[in-house]
Parts: sequence; C-alpha cells; structure tokens
Amino acid sequence: MILFPIFRTEESHARASIPDGIIKSIRKGDADGLAAYFNTSVQLVILEKGNIYSRSQASMIMKDFFRKNHPRSFAIIHQGGKGNAHYGIGIMKTDKQNYRIYLLIKPANKKSYIHQLRIEKENG
Repeated sequence: MILFPIFRTEESHARASIPDGIIKSIRKGDADGLAAYFNTSVQLVILEKGNIYSRSQASMIMKDFFRKNHPRSFAIIHQGGKGNAHYGIGIMKTDKQNYRIYLLIKPANKKSYIHQLRIEKENG
C-alpha cells in the first residue's frame, strides 16, 4: 500500500478557518451557540468597550448585544491565517445598524476556539 502525503495550502487552510457553527450562531443571534466556541477566557470588545471575560460572562454580554441588535444577516468578507491563528472579518446587518465583526480563532484539542471577538459600527 502506497501512502501519499496530504498537503494543505495556506489558502485552503484559511478558507476552512471559520467554523460554520460560528457563522450560523452570529447570523441567528444565538449567543449560547456562539459561546460554545469561546475559549475559557475571551477578549470581547463591543463598540470600544471591552475586557477579558470568562466564557459565561462573554455569553451574557453577547446575549444582551443580540437582544438589542438582532441580526438580519451575517457574512464573512475576509479571512486568513498564519500558523495556528486564524482570523475572520464579517459584516452583520441589523435593522438599526451594520456592524463589522472581527474574530481571532485558535485551535486546541482538535477544536477551534474564539480568543478574541471585536464588534464595531460599520462606516458607510
């Protein structure tokens, strides 16, 4: 039996860097679903206010944010990565405002975890 090595390019690796569960959770405004991807502590910055929070604290903050800003849509507009760190930038549209969401994701124990999540008002 001959085994062939499998090579992954940075581009294909980057494309797979943002798990569908994260995208779907943001799209639905599902803070609990999103929290399943939070690292044990996560840097959360919402509209220039932020800190490092536990997974449960960050989940409560995101529940409040989604309650006030229910998403109509969310799409990743750019993603990439280097080494074990991957990032994604997406636009979340709500009835009131559009937001730019930045995600920093790193793997641990064969799963991807959000280490940083930043939400800013979208200009334009």
